[in-house]
Amino acid sequence: MVTVQYGILMLMGVGLSALAACQHIGPEGEGMPTVTRTGEVKDIIIRDNVSPEIVTADAGDEIRWINKRQDGARVILLLPVEERLSCRRGFGGLMSGNKNEYTAKLGTNDTASVCFKSSSEIKYVVRAESSLPSGEENIPGTINIGGRKRLSNIDDQAASSSVDDRDRRTSEAGEQQ
Repeated sequence: MVTVQYGILMLMGVGLSALAACQHIGPEGEGMPTVTRTGEVKDIIIRDNVSPEIVTADAGDEIRWINKRQDGARVILLLPVEERLSCRRGFGGLMSGNKNEYTAKLGTNDTASVCFKSSSEIKYVVRAESSLPSGEENIPGTINIGGRKRLSNIDDQAASSSVDDRDRRTSEAGEQQ
């Protein structure tokens, strides 16, 4: 009986390993999931820069960094974020004496990700080896959470306001005649 259960567990382990091995990361992160249970996945590709430099997402969307450099890189979130996260992967917590930094260390083709619970703007830097005299360069980026909905609401309000203004001007023009 124990041998059968052990055999089933082994088969499940081999199956899961094969499934994980089939997950291929292409040059731009192709083959990676593009949706999460609560939203979309927004990829940030790290090379000599970060692309896109500004990411706009909704609460619950996954923000995923993919290191496409030949050397390692560190992603450092510059605000205290632990209380704001609904998910994280690859971020190991505080790696410096500054409690406001939350860091992920990425090797070539490694990924790390976070999901945020609510609207906010998060600034981050990617620290990577360079030929600069300091031996390291800081590549800045920004994440706007809730930005798409906020922009949509602003557009709706602006459209409504311009309709109200047009109606008011039409009414005033009619009264002057």
